Amino acid sequence: MKKHKKSKKWKRSGKFNRHHIKNKVMRGTSVESNILIMDTERHSAWHFLFKNKSFKQVAELLLRVDRIKKGGEY
Repeated sequence: MKKHKKSKKWKRSGKFNRHHIKNKVMRGTSVESNILIMDTERHSAWHFLFKNKSFKQVAELLLRVDRIKKGGEY
């Protein structure tokens, strides 16, 4: 039987900050329903990978990449 290596866990900073679900550039506001509290490491990673894209834009991007990888339409 194959042994599974333990996966590396993401570092957590223990510090948190506010992430806008609909960002301010897209006229998102700072109301509670538009704020997600994120660990600062994950928040930085989000913006490194996706810049200022919204959750919806990122989901659409990832689904499009998945379709392309599976030989679907662009």
